[in-house]
Amino acid sequence: MSRYMLLMLGFVVVTTPVRAQEGDVEAGAAVYEENCAICHGEKLRATGAAPDLKGLGADQRAKFDMLVSQGKGQMPSWEGILSDDDKAAVWAYIRSRAR
Repeated sequence: MSRYMLLMLGFVVVTTPVRAQEGDVEAGAAVYEENCAICHGEKLRATGAAPDLKGLGADQRAKFDMLVSQGKGQMPSWEGILSDDDKAAVWAYIRSRAR
């Protein structure tokens, strides 16, 4: 491959936005409905009983992971219950519906 082709390939990879795969979003919706909806609302429709997750910014992934793993207040820890893949899928679902 020529240097030009490698440079162009690198440009495409660097400038292409990272998007959640549709499967991740669908899997996240299923995990969310099974484990999170009871407090955070069906299909991410907040009921006021718990924070509206659609308000989480794209830069708050670390906070989300920490809260899911450790819990806070009335929210229990999901460590050992939800896998890293489950958490990533739920995050993809939340971000797909963010305001």
